Amino acid sequence: MRKLSSLTLLIVLMPLSAHAQNQYPTLYPKKDLAFAQVAAGDQYDTVISVTNRGPNTYNGILSLYTQAGQAWSPLVNGDQITNGQMNIAILKGATATYRITKVGGTEAGFAVILASDLLDSGAVLNNFLEGTLTYFVYSGSTLVDSVGVQPSSEFYLTAIPFDDFSTIAYALANLNTATVTPRLSLYSDTNVLVASTNLPQFAPGQHMAEYLRQRFQGAQITRGRLEIQSDLPIIGTILTDNYDTVTQLSQLSSLPMLPAVKAYTFSGSIGVISVTGELSFWLDGRFVQGYLRVLTFGGVQEPNPDTLSLTGSLADGLLQMIASGNPKATNSLLVNTFIESFSLSQTTLQGLATAWWLDNSSLAGTGTLTLQATN
Repeated sequence: MRKLSSLTLLIVLMPLSAHAQNQYPTLYPKKDLAFAQVAAGDQYDTVISVTNRGPNTYNGILSLYTQAGQAWSPLVNGDQITNGQMNIAILKGATATYRITKVGGTEAGFAVILASDLLDSGAVLNNFLEGTLTYFVYSGSTLVDSVGVQPSSEFYLTAIPFDDFSTIAYALANLNTATVTPRLSLYSDTNVLVASTNLPQFAPGQHMAEYLRQRFQGAQITRGRLEIQSDLPIIGTILTDNYDTVTQLSQLSSLPMLPAVKAYTFSGSIGVISVTGELSFWLDGRFVQGYLRVLTFGGVQEPNPDTLSLTGSLADGLLQMIASGNPKATNSLLVNTFIESFSLSQTTLQGLATAWWLDNSSLAGTGTLTLQATN
């Protein structure tokens, strides 16, 4: 494959301008899909493959947008779409493919698939969608390269390990209706903080793309990790550009930005019972998943602490988490925790907790918890 210019890599292969979130509802994992990079025309085709593993037909709309967030109408499976949209219907258990092409010069944008029965309108959870995107590069009629892309996930915190600092390019997009200020931190392979910086504020719908070496000029690092943290959820992706100076060929790959785990220890009380333990969770947009272990209960060390499942949500700064399981061998517990003004930047957090004994449906008590970040 011929070497693509840096400008071409960042404009065509990286995610492009994002559409403001108020233009479409919050994306629900396994219910809706978003792909932050789509390109068609000249030497580029994009193929989106989706499968419906739900119990009913998936009815939805595939919407395509330009870099400026306007309706984009290339060819989909050889047919011209109108106003950047086409209706889709995928039978139970079926798989469908949408090849996005264009005659003439290259154009790029992004794609969103939304179910017709939006959850925000009280719809029943009766259809689900999973998918992938493949990006094809041609020289004439000859396929010379391809890049696979997973659906974009909203994240507050992500960590991307790499083995060659010079090859990494990244792109970020703000799908919120408010501005965000992402922070980038660069660590060596021995966990030494090499550099850290705040990006300029992102306006709603704003997008940026650059090589990591452009943001951290002069950084003396080869292998390590990049951490990105935002005060509101954003989306993005990573592109590696490995260029062979002898063959003058460029080998491309795309890496997803997935939510990273945040870990804490906790101490406090539930009613008159003191507790200590540890928990960890990750934020997939506003959805919370994780684990919790109670290490001491009523001042007594638990010999074999059980791992409780942790679920919850984050909305308007209020973090709500529910843990359930068996912290003690003879008792099943359900704990509901509320933390106001939550921020991943805080090392110490205060919250309220209410617990119930599930064995006899009685209230165990209400108390306070203090969380201390450990990573």
